[in-house]
Amino acid sequence: MVNRILQSGQRVFVGANEWNGNSVSFVGASSPSQEGFVTFNGANTLSGMTVDGAAGAPGYGGVGIGPRVALTVGGITLDNGNLSVSERPYGALDVTGTSQIANNSTLTMTAYGGVGTFALNGVMSIDGSSTVNSDYVPVSGNGTFQLTGNNALLRLGHVDAGDTVKLDGGTLSLTDGMHFLGTITDSVPSASAIAPTASVHVYNAADAVREVFNTTTGMLDLFNAQGGEVANLHFAGGGPLFAEKTTDQPTNYVAITTHQSADSLPVTFTQ
Repeated sequence: MVNRILQSGQRVFVGANEWNGNSVSFVGASSPSQEGFVTFNGANTLSGMTVDGAAGAPGYGGVGIGPRVALTVGGITLDNGNLSVSERPYGALDVTGTSQIANNSTLTMTAYGGVGTFALNGVMSIDGSSTVNSDYVPVSGNGTFQLTGNNALLRLGHVDAGDTVKLDGGTLSLTDGMHFLGTITDSVPSASAIAPTASVHVYNAADAVREVFNTTTGMLDLFNAQGGEVANLHFAGGGPLFAEKTTDQPTNYVAITTHQSADSLPVTFTQ
């Protein structure tokens, strides 16, 4: 196995299978304008990918995935590091193994015209100071995102049924509560579906006026005043969940937590 090291400002183009079995490390860049950048113009399978920030300064790296190119990475490790992954039309990223996003790190996926995919087929841990953004790249696979701190943030859009989000803290931010088909839970589901310090923000549901929560199936539905369903989410675990609308944010949303307040939406519990 070869560790491919990309220095500050270095640009590399990789053909099909050229880096199979290798790992990639980004070093030396302390700003996005200096980041090393690798473009995959053909399918490759990497053993891993790393961005480590220098002492007291964040690190940066960038990955481009060409049109209809599939890139498989056996785990992403960011330690005070920032990694951007941009996909050309029908590009695909598949992350397997164990990933650690920690120490003020950010992983961001984008796709040209929204036409691309991100498959998680491993476990990706996000600590209380870090963020993963895949708002506009559909997520598939059979993996698990695990948020482990109060300020951990995971932004998702369309998500397939095989994916799980463990909310041991932090925030799951959803652009559309009708297109998250995965399961939301925590590490102790017998106690609660999500941790007491965690929340789910649903941005398309700002017009919701009532909640229906099935305590047997874990399905939580939000409806607007016209009776239209604006969120349909599956939770696994015990205990009730409550929805509350924000009114003072630049973009308002519905926050789902384990706490009921005077401003919570009317809720009907079913079995």
